[in-house]
Amino acid sequence: MIVWSYGTVMRIIREEETLQEVEVRVGEKDLSAALNYPQLTGRIEPGEKVIMNTTAVELGLGSGGKHFVSARIGADGQPIIDAEAAQCGHIIKLRYTPFQHAVQTAEEGKIIAESLDMAEKALKQTPVIIGETHSMLPAFVLSIRYLSQREGEGKIPRICYIMSEGGALPLALSDHIRHLQSLGLLVGTITYGHTFGGQTECVNLYTALLAARFVWEADMIVIMPGPGIVGTGTALGFSGMEQVAIIETVHKLGGIPILIPRVSRADSRERHAGISHHTATVLRFVRNTPLLLNLEQNPELIAQIGEQSRHHTLILHDPLNREEWQAIEASYPGSLTTMGRTAEEDPAFFVHTYYAARLAQSQYEKREAVRKMDLFA
Repeated sequence: MIVWSYGTVMRIIREEETLQEVEVRVGEKDLSAALNYPQLTGRIEPGEKVIMNTTAVELGLGSGGKHFVSARIGADGQPIIDAEAAQCGHIIKLRYTPFQHAVQTAEEGKIIAESLDMAEKALKQTPVIIGETHSMLPAFVLSIRYLSQREGEGKIPRICYIMSEGGALPLALSDHIRHLQSLGLLVGTITYGHTFGGQTECVNLYTALLAARFVWEADMIVIMPGPGIVGTGTALGFSGMEQVAIIETVHKLGGIPILIPRVSRADSRERHAGISHHTATVLRFVRNTPLLLNLEQNPELIAQIGEQSRHHTLILHDPLNREEWQAIEASYPGSLTTMGRTAEEDPAFFVHTYYAARLAQSQYEKREAVRKMDLFA
């Protein structure tokens, strides 16, 4: 059941190209915050009447607990239609819902490989980093920046982010994307399936990976969900199971799958102690697909992986000291947390993103060395 409410926009709290945060008055109630996606409804002005989905607030949800603008109402009581919000494409996202909308996709523009012969192995050993939570994204990208600068050359690989369907569907909801792009650390963003708002839109995961390779010319590709993943405490009932299909697809297209394990020593839930059962389950279901997995040199963690380590390439790392991580976090304008915990409170989670970055960086450097040899051959 959806809870709908009328409101009046009192002021604009935050203005972005793809997102507005506004202050609304709902009836005689106190002022509340609401989010508006201009891609869906057009750009709001103070004083406008709006219809909002207030379900999350009514349910008291911590994640996603804000109002969402669904429609704008003019002074005559009629819906405001913003022609500029319409897209020029013909692919519908959020199909058969009240929020279905058309986008221009890379497939329509025919700017990616059209034949299966061209598509197979098209990634050409590009490192593709796969993670379960959105909080892994900034930690990984900042680690790449740190490693690149530490090597002296300062050349940061071209990193393209693909947002999967496991979390939020609008890319505009992510503050991390805005921060990383403002720092020049993401070359492009892609949304596929029913996710929307990326700089490139795609129909499915396969074409999203091809777009990262051919449209954005990525040296590394990162695939993770947006904010707000789902877990139920059951063996298979969590959104992170999408990693199985992602890993298999990356392998089929000739990329190098690098899985960031979800690791914690601060999570009070037994199923997430050490290596999360989410990661262990994914590894079990992709045992026939080769991937690279990074772990801290720790007997307890290695024991948790158990026989799954025989099916994949397991790379062990020495612990990262706190001073190094402080250097990685330096100058990031946002907050690096996972499940509300900082790197100080849950270092194991963040350090494993660094290990993945170290491996991805080494794979990138190998590819660069081969490319330079080919140029001078």
